[in-house]
Amino acid sequence: MYDMKTIKGLLLAGLIGTSGILGGCGGGGGAATPSYWTIDVRADATALPINIANEGPSIGGRYTTTLYVEVKDSAGRPISNSNEVIGCSYVGGLDSGPLYYLDGDPDHETTETIDGVEYTYPNAYRAVTLSPNAGLASFHFLASDVAGPATIRCSVTDAGNVVQSDEVTIQVGSNTSSGKVSQVVFDRSSQNYLFVQGYNGPTQLQIQVDVVDEAGQPIVNFPAGVNNLQLRIVPDPASPADDNATLRGVDAYGQAVAGASILVRSTNGQAQFTLVSGSAAGAILIEAVSDRADNDVGNGVTEAIYNYVAISAVTSAPTQGPTATPLAIGTANPPDAVANIPYGALLEATGGSAPYTWSLVTPGALPTGLSLNTSGVISGTPFGGTDGTYNFVVQVRDAQGTTLQKQMAIKYTAPTPVPTAPMIGVSTLSAGTVGTLYNSLVTATGGTAPYTWSAVSGTLPPGLSLSASGVVSGIPTAAGNYTFVLTVTGAGLSSSRSVTMTVNPASTAAPVIQTVSLPAGKVLTAYTAQLNAVGGTLPYTWTVDQLPAGLALNAGTGVIDGTPAAAGTFTFIVTATGGGISSSTKALTLTISP
Repeated sequence: MYDMKTIKGLLLAGLIGTSGILGGCGGGGGAATPSYWTIDVRADATALPINIANEGPSIGGRYTTTLYVEVKDSAGRPISNSNEVIGCSYVGGLDSGPLYYLDGDPDHETTETIDGVEYTYPNAYRAVTLSPNAGLASFHFLASDVAGPATIRCSVTDAGNVVQSDEVTIQVGSNTSSGKVSQVVFDRSSQNYLFVQGYNGPTQLQIQVDVVDEAGQPIVNFPAGVNNLQLRIVPDPASPADDNATLRGVDAYGQAVAGASILVRSTNGQAQFTLVSGSAAGAILIEAVSDRADNDVGNGVTEAIYNYVAISAVTSAPTQGPTATPLAIGTANPPDAVANIPYGALLEATGGSAPYTWSLVTPGALPTGLSLNTSGVISGTPFGGTDGTYNFVVQVRDAQGTTLQKQMAIKYTAPTPVPTAPMIGVSTLSAGTVGTLYNSLVTATGGTAPYTWSAVSGTLPPGLSLSASGVVSGIPTAAGNYTFVLTVTGAGLSSSRSVTMTVNPASTAAPVIQTVSLPAGKVLTAYTAQLNAVGGTLPYTWTVDQLPAGLALNAGTGVIDGTPAAAGTFTFIVTATGGGISSSTKALTLTISP
């Protein structure tokens, strides 16, 4: 039996539970049985990237993390009873991001046959039940394409009938955002057409616009009382359908607004408005603009983020049978495009059965930055490229499946090239050695060739010079570390860069005389021969003990020349001294004929 002091100590240490004490006392001194448990939930990764591609779950996958649930009794021993049930639920944060078993159990998978091929994939759950094995169980969480926190809570009922819980939060994507608009995306209702007024059909169409950031996540923190979207019907002289069509919506003050151009405010990153048809059939082009600079379009637009959508106004519902008027493309050529200026143009079709679906038959044929969407809008901001006419082929498909193609062209004005200065590509030249011939080419990139080089400050190593073509050459005469600034100029634009170079001390090795034989000479006939050496330290000094009469050796160049005065075979010793430091000698023989 425990005394009170011992009981108090054990309770504080967490080694026995209340029921254990009572059991010990009431059972005549039997062993204590802990009654309360602890549960711990942890995840391999508590931060996951946004699953933009909507990949499925996989153990070790980039968008999947494994969660572990550990259950122990109050004495720290694992609960190993497989009949115990742990319940784990998705309880807060994101609306999506399911839980998976990934245990290979057929009850947790779905198998179906598509086109004769059998596919098996794991089921997704909002809650899972687990049985601990040696006190441990695991399951998996898959990130969705929405950023935010996801909280999973696990619970177990212990031997004392008390529910014990623990939870973990997993952050999907970054928990910070620039709060600035990066894209506006149209999300039409199921149909993309409406009836002209007076034709006994729906004459209005509800359209939504999503306002998202760089990660494709909705922006929800727009300033209060501020309109963050401007919606506008773009006038098209070739289409009477937009002449008296109207937009309707609600602005930031809760007031109903209507007209060819309206200002509205999004809620949770989404704005809804209505297009009301006019009195003529055709295509209606709608533009949505937001301002990335301050998320406010009511005070002017500084950095426009925009998109377009085209809606067909029809006089009869799409049919599956032939129509009286054949399908035709009414647009001759879209307007001209200019580099770095936002562009929007509507392609129009007539006849057939609206609505129409457009596609580009010749991908990559539009100026860079422009694209064609399915509603027939060519939009974007063209950039780069070259001036010229860009030919492309479009295709339109009507509601009956009839298709028609047409070649079109956009005249594009490319940006005027802006001259740039060349940039020096090196900051360190290769090392040189005192007394050794040095030659190195400095390189540059960009700008306009040819380049002209100069040294503007600092000092090149003594004995070296820089040519206008960028060649550093010469024979270094002093060892040391040198820093100097070089400038390169191309087409009148220049840039400079600090360059370093190390000159090592002169070599102490003696030069090696390479000459092994001399050409024969003739009496009273001019004679010349060159002595050669390598290695050692430049410059070389040449000496000889005795030459045939009439000949002499140039000490600086190693040239033997003159007019021999007598015939014979002569042997003599030549010496090459490198930099006045060390020397080598060699015996040579010269034959002079009569």
